[in-house]
Amino acid sequence: MVKFLIKRKRKKHIDILNKMKMRLLSHIYSLGWKIKRQTIILKLRKADIILVKPGLFSLSPIALLYRTLLHSKYVHSMLYIGNGKIIHTTTKDGVTIHKVPKKIYKRNRYSIYRARYLNTNQRNRIVNESLKFKDMKMDIMGLVVNIPRKLFGLKKSYLNIEKNRLWCSKLIYQAYSAVGIQLLDECESRIITSESLSKSKFLDIIN
Repeated sequence: MVKFLIKRKRKKHIDILNKMKMRLLSHIYSLGWKIKRQTIILKLRKADIILVKPGLFSLSPIALLYRTLLHSKYVHSMLYIGNGKIIHTTTKDGVTIHKVPKKIYKRNRYSIYRARYLNTNQRNRIVNESLKFKDMKMDIMGLVVNIPRKLFGLKKSYLNIEKNRLWCSKLIYQAYSAVGIQLLDECESRIITSESLSKSKFLDIIN
C-alpha cells in the first residue's frame, strides 16, 4: 500500500513537471515569434507594400482562381501605415485597418516591397491618401472581372461600373497615384493585381 502511494505521488509530480515544461516551451515559442515580428515591424516604413502568398489550403475561392488560372504567386496586398498597422481590403469590411500579421517574419508567406527614393513627406501623403478610402466597400466583381481580362488580354473595361471598383492592389496603386507616383506602366495599370505590383520596376523587395 505504501509503495502504491509513493508511485502515485511520484507520477503526480512527473505530470506536474511535464505540464510546467510544456508551458515553458510554449512561452519560449511565443516569445520567439513576437521578437521576430517586432524586428520586421521596426524595419518597416510608412507606405511599404506587403504582398501575401498564402498556402494552397488557405486560399479563398477567388484567390484560388488567381493562383490556378493566372499563375499568381501573390494574391493579396497591404499598405503599411505606421505604428504596427496596415490598411487593406476584406470582403466583409471593405477597406479596413488591422495590425501587421502575426507571422509577417515568414518570407515564404510575406514579401515587403519599398518604392525607391521616397521622402518622409511623400510617405505620409501616400498613407493619408489610402486612409481616405477607409470603410469603402470592396466590390468582389472587380477581382472576378480581372481574370478574363488578364487571360484574354482585354485592354479596356467592358462594363462602365468597373471604373469605381476597389480591391487591395488598386487601393495601393491609387494612393500612390494621388501623390504623383505611378507604380505601373500604362498598359499594366489597366488591370491592377498584387502580382503586377510585385513586378513593378519602381519597387524593391527588402526582405
